[in-house]
Amino acid sequence: MTVQDMVKKLRVMLAADQAVVTRSKFAEATLVDGTEVYTEGDLLVGAVLLIKTEEGVESPYAPEGMHETTDGKLITVGPNGEIMEIAEAAAETPEITEEVMEEVAIEVPVSEAAVPATEELLAGIAEMIAPFTEEIAALTEEVVALKARFNKIADEPATTPIRNTFSEAKSSKEDALTKRMEAIKAIRKN
Repeated sequence: MTVQDMVKKLRVMLAADQAVVTRSKFAEATLVDGTEVYTEGDLLVGAVLLIKTEEGVESPYAPEGMHETTDGKLITVGPNGEIMEIAEAAAETPEITEEVMEEVAIEVPVSEAAVPATEELLAGIAEMIAPFTEEIAALTEEVVALKARFNKIADEPATTPIRNTFSEAKSSKEDALTKRMEAIKAIRKN
């Protein structure tokens, strides 16, 4: 079992431990032919348009094409019931737009048997992660040491400093010339 499988299993178990309340908002509209349509959330471009028949049976998607609502909206539906465009129809008589939002609450019963399995799953995940945390700590220490070495080397100069020895060379040449001249003068006197 991989870590991802264990995490997925844990999420399922944690969801079973709590009563889940889901609130959904639906925007409803009626087409000119009397068909009731709705979307989860607001009636916006990109939402999926669903059909509710008179018997209350829900179909998966509204068919592709252009649908006109009783409140004067033209809804263009693409593949898979996705709303591609919403436009106002050329209204002969203005009508009041009405969108109904409905909240739905769903409760899931709490399973007492899931609590020990969840604790076992958490312990298994902790055991699987332990070697990686030790390895991460070792790698962190190594990175810190390498940064310190890098900074030490970066602060040092690349080569030995170059001294300006031109004045020393000039004075040494002048001294050598002076010594030669004195030697020549000494030879002439003798």
